[in-house]
This record gives sequence, C-alpha cells and structure tokens, in this order.
Amino acid sequence: MSTPENTPEPGRDPNYPNNPQVPGRSGAPGGPPVPGGSGAPGGPADPAPRPVPQYGQYAPGPYASGQASYPTPPPVNPAKGAPPREVVTGSWLIIAAGVLSLINNVITSFSLPSLLTSQEQQTFNDAGLDERSMTTFLIAFGIVVALISFGIYVLIALFVRRGKNWARILGTVFAAFSLIGIFTMLGAYFTSPLSLISLASSLLGIAGIVMLYLQPSNPYFRKAPLYPY
Repeated sequence: MSTPENTPEPGRDPNYPNNPQVPGRSGAPGGPPVPGGSGAPGGPADPAPRPVPQYGQYAPGPYASGQASYPTPPPVNPAKGAPPREVVTGSWLIIAAGVLSLINNVITSFSLPSLLTSQEQQTFNDAGLDERSMTTFLIAFGIVVALISFGIYVLIALFVRRGKNWARILGTVFAAFSLIGIFTMLGAYFTSPLSLISLASSLLGIAGIVMLYLQPSNPYFRKAPLYPY
C-alpha cells in the first residue's frame, strides 16, 4: 500500500526520480564527475557569485580593478621669464616721472597758502583756524597727496616689470589724462620752472607707457597658459 508521500503524480513514471541530478555536475550524489566539468579534478572551479548591486549603485564589472586612482594635480602657472629691455626701460621712465611729480607737488604744497582767495581764507577762519594753522594744514595736506601720487607711480612701475597687464592698463589711463592736460595747457607749462618740471614728468610717464606697448613688450603681458607642455 502506498502512502501519500510515495504516491506518484498522475502521468509520471514512478521509476523516474523526483529531483534528477545530471552526472558530472557539482552536487550530484553518486554520479561520476565528467572530465573537464565543474567540480571535476583539473576542471574549472565554480564561478564566484557576483554581488547584487544596491539601489543607486552599479554592479562591478568582471574586469574591475582594485587599484586606487590618483587625483590629477592642479595646474600650475609657469613663472614668467626676465622682463624685456623695453619693459625695464619703461618702468624706470615711470619711476623718473614719479620723482619729478613728487618734487613738483612738494614745492607746490608750500605755495598753497598764498594761492587761497579771500573767500577761502574766510572759510578757514570760520572753521576756527588761524592763519598759522591754516598754512600748516595746507602744506601737510599737499605733502601727503604728493607721497600718495609718488607711491602710485612706484606701484605701477613694479607691477609692469612683473608682467601684470592691469598695471599697464592703469598706467595707460594716467598717461591719457596727462596727454590731455598737455594739449589743453601747453602754453602754461612755459611760464615758470615749476611748470616745466610738471611737463617733463608728464612726458616721461607717457614715454614709459609707450615702451610697454612695443612689439617686444606685448608677449610679456600676455597670460601664460596653465599647461605649457
């Protein structure tokens, strides 16, 4: 008498096993290993299961390398070479213009009190300043302005020698104002030695800026490439 566990399903051969095993495969009990098959001596080993990717991840490829990737170094601006002779000459001309401008402005500072009108003197008196205090204030103010102006000349000269194009542009703006002043006040420059010093200062500054725009100077002010090689 057959039990329910041993009752074969309708249409199935009772002699056919429920879980047939293919001989030679791994896990087949009692079956001889097939030469070259999985699990046979000398045959390939069972392939390792690939990990299942999580949500938002990519499955590793079969040729994924375990080597660490190295970050790319940041680009380095190459240092500029020695400035051309025209740039050096232009920077010295700008400094010479600054020296003459300093001399002119300092001398002019001592003559500022005598240039005041009666109305301007009355304005200082109303502010509580006597003539002595007014003179000291005007001279000190003129000297401070002269030193600031000379410092601007020196900064422009130093930075154009380093190849900074913004310094060349700033010097060009000042040279343009000087050129306009020469054309509008040309007759006044020949009235006194102090006016001639101012004219010489303007001409030296303009000449220095012109030297910075000559053909040998232009490549020095161009921005160097990040990857020169």
